[in-house]
Amino acid sequence: MTLPPSLTASEAFVLGAISKMVATVATYPLQLAQVLLRLQSKDDADDFGNDQTCANEPNDGGNQPNKAAKSYSGMIDCLQQQFAQGGIRGLFQGMNAKLLSTVLTAAFTFLSYEQTLLLVGNMHKVLMNDV
Repeated sequence: MTLPPSLTASEAFVLGAISKMVATVATYPLQLAQVLLRLQSKDDADDFGNDQTCANEPNDGGNQPNKAAKSYSGMIDCLQQQFAQGGIRGLFQGMNAKLLSTVLTAAFTFLSYEQTLLLVGNMHKVLMNDV
């Protein structure tokens, strides 16, 4: 039984990084919209039944706190508002930090997986030759 050729350590690292970079860029606008919608629903839940302005929030003269956050009716509306406000750049706002963390994590994970697979395959080969 022959094992398929394995990737070198550098190939595994680079391929893991590239695959995660492509996945992150493709899905980032949806992740951003998800976060904005969650923040909106958290703010709505925090304000439920609260008739007084918090001391650290600016007041517009009424008894309701000022809300700088936009109101979104759903995922599509959120994406449309982000695009209208900042164009394509608005949809990818904050992606640099996300890329840095996720790409490196995926690259090291893929490298570790490939090296472990290689080690287990070599151990299996040695054990089968001893039998």
